Amino acid sequence: KFFDLIRGSGEYSIEAWIIPENVTQGENDNNPARIITYAGSAEDRNFALGQYEYNYSFLNRTDKSDGNGLAELHTADADERLQATLQHVVVTFDQTNGRRIYVNGEYTEDEEVAENQGAALKDWDPDYALAIGNEVGGVTGQWQGSIRFVGIHKRAMSLADIKANYKVGVGAKYLLLFNISSLIGTPNSFVVFEVQQFDDYGYLFANPFFTNLDGTAISTDIPLKGIRIGINGEEASTGQVFANLNTNINSSEMVNGRQSLSTLGTVVELKGGPDQDQFFITFDQLGSNTYTRAVPAVPPAAEPADIVGQPLIGIHTFAEINASLSYLTGVPPTNPAVAATYLKVQQQLPTLANLDGFLAAQQMGITQLAVAYCNALVGTSTAPNSYFVGFNFAASASTAFDTTGRSQIIEPLLQRLLAHEVGLAGGGTAKLNNQADPTLLRSELNNLITKMTACGGGCASDRTLTAVKATCSAAFGSAVMLVH
Repeated sequence: KFFDLIRGSGEYSIEAWIIPENVTQGENDNNPARIITYAGSAEDRNFALGQYEYNYSFLNRTDKSDGNGLAELHTADADERLQATLQHVVVTFDQTNGRRIYVNGEYTEDEEVAENQGAALKDWDPDYALAIGNEVGGVTGQWQGSIRFVGIHKRAMSLADIKANYKVGVGAKYLLLFNISSLIGTPNSFVVFEVQQFDDYGYLFANPFFTNLDGTAISTDIPLKGIRIGINGEEASTGQVFANLNTNINSSEMVNGRQSLSTLGTVVELKGGPDQDQFFITFDQLGSNTYTRAVPAVPPAAEPADIVGQPLIGIHTFAEINASLSYLTGVPPTNPAVAATYLKVQQQLPTLANLDGFLAAQQMGITQLAVAYCNALVGTSTAPNSYFVGFNFAASASTAFDTTGRSQIIEPLLQRLLAHEVGLAGGGTAKLNNQADPTLLRSELNNLITKMTACGGGCASDRTLTAVKATCSAAFGSAVMLVH
């Protein structure tokens, strides 16, 4: 079917909502981890959407490619488009534009490789298989992550269509109808919920409304109070936000054949899955029918739990990290480059203060944000800088970082991190017992500068700026900023 429809149109799109497990998988651009592949083996395919590290990869077999779909089109390394969070990715092909990649409703502007421009679909094999999460045969190419949605389209989607689908989000919505005809005495009367599977653990019930499929008017008020959702023979123990509903059914309230009952939504626990779970609803009152609900017994108060002592230290969360970096650098969070980076990595940053929940992927996000702030702070060699007083940004790397120059960079960073020696009333300085050791920090930052400037007189002209930005990022993106 894919072969007939796509070869017939000469163009296609692959659309997916995915959550990559990490940003380290995939060997390289010629051997990415396979998210979706239409192939016969690890080296023969019609198309593939894959991942290697922070990049999306798109292989497509044409009259100008080899049997593996190479040369590959991928997102730019520096853009780091792929992140370990829920993302909407679309790849398209048509003979006019070639291949294109879109992430979260935006065209990545990665241009088709020159040797594949003007290509047409050719030599596709109708016997190849569609596989998700691994290469056909499963020997190589395993992809780690979650897939929420996959769509294959027999046309190249427009940017407007892609933006619209991204805005709608992931997950099919269904209208779930509950027949109340016998309770109100009017045939073909229903209470309807918009329902979708929210995630692996629950269903989303939202926007209930009343409708009559025959268009029969209801001229007198029919009381409706207290709707509760049931699943597999019992009312759900949580999520009963419609229990306080108190309204009347009346055709005078109908708009386009519907009378809205509530604009709220709630999540009900998934039991056996969409193929097995059965739903019902109950009412405190519907018309002349009432149900007196027994007041649940209040269990006796439990003995206070003897909770093991909790740690006195934790880590900053995403908003705190952003605010801390802004305070440390003096760069406002509204700075365009900083704001764009924060929006990109926000969901990758820590959401809890628990040290045990810290992940390596979160440190990557912190590093990216610290680099953005330090880039904005340092600026260019021609911009005056009152932060690193006296440092000669215009000097070459081989001369700028003498003993004085290093001190002019390192000391302001340590002072703002509160990782500096504290002055004593009687003279001299001392280190606090619970602060990072300034001596060790100076040593680490000095070693970094030494490595960054090891090229000596052969360093690039911008190496001085780069070394300052790297030192700033290493200091402000470290545990000294993160731990509190």
